Amino acid sequence: MGKVRCPGSIRNTTPVPIERKCHTCGATVEMWSDEEKADCHKCGTEIFKDKVPTCVEWCKSAEECMGHIFDVKQIQEEAKKRAAADGNPKFFDQVTELIKKKREGV
Repeated sequence: MGKVRCPGSIRNTTPVPIERKCHTCGATVEMWSDEEKADCHKCGTEIFKDKVPTCVEWCKSAEECMGHIFDVKQIQEEAKKRAAADGNPKFFDQVTELIKKKREGV
């Protein structure tokens, strides 16, 4: 049987290096995209990766993919409330539109 891919996935699963600035000393901290946190090499402060919405939160195919594991509708509703509280209630609509354009090659 072939490898199964998420129908909503457009991201490469290969980790890439990302940089964050230490909020204590200002040093640049490098971590990998699949890591949640790293220690600052200069002062030891734990630096966390920015929260990125999971596909379950925004993908229209999430119910098909993950509906047997998660309550997708509840997760998506909570994510929309968080986005509205953060000042961007249209965030998930914008992500969906961006993915649609990428699929269409626009």
